Amino acid sequence: MEPIDFKTPPVIKTITYGGAPDDAFDRFTLGIGSWWPLATHSLGRTESALSVSFERLEAGGALVEICKSGDRHVWGSIVDVRRPRRVSFTWHVGRHQDTAQLIEVTFDPNEDGTTKVTLTHSGWERLGDGALEARQGYQSGWDPVLARYVQSPRA
Repeated sequence: MEPIDFKTPPVIKTITYGGAPDDAFDRFTLGIGSWWPLATHSLGRTESALSVSFERLEAGGALVEICKSGDRHVWGSIVDVRRPRRVSFTWHVGRHQDTAQLIEVTFDPNEDGTTKVTLTHSGWERLGDGALEARQGYQSGWDPVLARYVQSPRA
C-alpha cells in the first residue's frame, strides 16, 4: 500500500494589473519597495523598517528588508527570473532558510492590455506542525499585499 500524501495545497492568488506584462513584472520586482506594506508586513514594522527590495534580480539574488538601524533581513532568495513572464523566489521571512517555501509569480497578458498576475505560494510542509496555521494566515494575508501592488500610485 502506498503512503498517503498529505501535502498542503498551495495558496494561489490571481489579480488583474492595469498594464502590460513588462510593467507588471517591473513593478512587482524592481518596484517592490514602492508598494510593499512595510508598516504591517515586515520584521521591523513601523518602528524600524526602512525598505524592501530584490537585490540582483537574477537567480541567487536576495529579497531583503533593510531597517533604520542598518540591519539587513533576508526574506528569501531568487530561484528563477524570466522577464516579463515569471519570477520565483524562496520565502522564509523571520525564520531559518531551511523552512523556506516557494513563491512563483507569473504575468500573463490579457487581450485588453492588462495583465493576469498569479501568485502561487507553496512548500508549506517545510514548516512542519505549523504548516496549516501559516497557510491560513497567508491565504488572507496576501490579499492586502496584492491590493497595494495593484492600487497604490506608481512611482
